[in-house]
Amino acid sequence: MKNVLFIAPTARDFRALPQIAERLGANLIWDEFAGDYFDDFLQSDASPTTMDIVALIEQTIDAHRKDNLVGVTSAVGYPGMSVVAIMAQRLGLPGPSVDAIMRCEHKYYSRLAQRTAVGQFTPDFKLIDPDNEETIDQVRDFPVFIKPVKSCMSMNAFAVKSKDELFHRVHTAVMPRRFTQPFDDMAKAYSRLDLSCNYLLAEELLKGQQVSLEGYVYNGKPVVMGIVDGEMIPGTLSFNRWIYPSQLPMPVQKRMEQIAVDFFSHIGYDNAMFNMELFWDEQTDRINIIEINPKIASQFPDLFEKVDGINSYEILLRLALGEEPVFRKRQGQFKIAGSCVLRTFEDKTVIKKPTAEDVQQVQNVFPDALVTVIATEGRKLSEQSQDTSSYRYGLINIGAQSLDELEKKNEVCKSMLPYQFACESVSSS
Repeated sequence: MKNVLFIAPTARDFRALPQIAERLGANLIWDEFAGDYFDDFLQSDASPTTMDIVALIEQTIDAHRKDNLVGVTSAVGYPGMSVVAIMAQRLGLPGPSVDAIMRCEHKYYSRLAQRTAVGQFTPDFKLIDPDNEETIDQVRDFPVFIKPVKSCMSMNAFAVKSKDELFHRVHTAVMPRRFTQPFDDMAKAYSRLDLSCNYLLAEELLKGQQVSLEGYVYNGKPVVMGIVDGEMIPGTLSFNRWIYPSQLPMPVQKRMEQIAVDFFSHIGYDNAMFNMELFWDEQTDRINIIEINPKIASQFPDLFEKVDGINSYEILLRLALGEEPVFRKRQGQFKIAGSCVLRTFEDKTVIKKPTAEDVQQVQNVFPDALVTVIATEGRKLSEQSQDTSSYRYGLINIGAQSLDELEKKNEVCKSMLPYQFACESVSSS
C-alpha cells in the first residue's frame, strides 16, 4: 500500500475516499491539521486566539517525515492545499508550487495574474484598503461588487449601489483577522506574496449564466473535465442547484476551456486539481472569470461519476500518487446529474436534522442519491459557513436521464428529509 497524507479532511472526504483509495492501492493517513479552527470562526463561542499556523505546519512536516509518504493532498483550498504545497515541496512529493496555490487563493494576486494571462476575460477591479479613504474614493463607477481578497464561500460579498453604501460596507466586509492572519503568516513564511489579505476588491458588476469549470493539471498539461451550470434562485445570489453537464453552447464551453488552459499554464500550476467559476452573458457573448480556486470542488465528484463514470476524488488521489489520471466522458449511468440545495432565507435555530436512518431510506429508494446534511442541531444556520443572503442546510446529489426526471427525484428526496427549525416543524421544500 502507498501512504498518502490527507490534510484537513471533511465529512465528504471521509465518506467518499476510503473505497477509492483501497481500489487504487493507497493507504490514507488522515491529519486533522487545524481541527475545527477554520470552521468555527463564525460561532459566538469561538476562541479569539489566532493560531500559529507556521509552527503547526512545521510540526506536521516533522510528524510525518517517517511515514514513507508517496503523496500528500487535500480537498480544501485554505488552509488545505496551501499546506499540501508547502509539504510537497519540503518532502519532495508530487504537488503544485506554493506560489501558484497562494496566488489563486489571494483574490487580488489572482486578478493580477488573470489580467496578464487572460486579460479580456478579467473584469475591471480595484484594491480597497478599508483604512484608507483615498482608495475607497477612487471607486467611482456604480454599481460595483465588493468582496474580501481572502474569504470563505461568498461571505461578505455585496453588490454596492452608491459611494455612501460603499463607505458603510467596507468596514464590515473584511473577514475577521482570526481567519485571515494565518494566510498572511503562511504567505510571509513560504511564498513571495507580500500584500496582506486584509483588503477588499471592488469589481465591475457581472451578469449572465454562472458555471463551474472543473479540471486538473498533470506534468504541466491542463485538462478540463467538464463544466457545471449554476442555477440561482431568481432575484438572489443564492444557488438553487448545479447541473452537469453544462447546457451552454459548445463554442462557449470551448472558449472557457481555453481560458482555463491559458491561465493555469501561465502561473505554472501543476499536479493538482482546479476549479474556475465564470459568467457567460448571452446578450453580449462576453465571458468573465468570477474566481479561481486551487482545489477540487468537493460538491461535484459524484456528479462526474454519475455522468462520466469516474469520481473526481479518484483524479485527486492519482495526482497525489504521481500517476496520470485517465478521464473519459459520458461513460456513466446517467445523462444528467444535479446537486440540489436545501436553503432558507431566514436564519433559524436547528432543532432537529435528518438522522442516518432518514438518509438511508432515501438511498433505499434512489441508490445513486448522495445526501449531505449541513445543519447542526442546537446551532443557528448563520453559525456555519453561509453566503451573504441565505442559509443552506442540506444538499441532494442525484442522477437522471432527463431534467424532468431529476426534478421529480429531487422532490421525492426532499419530502423524505424531515427538518425542524426553532419551534416550528417545516418540510425541506
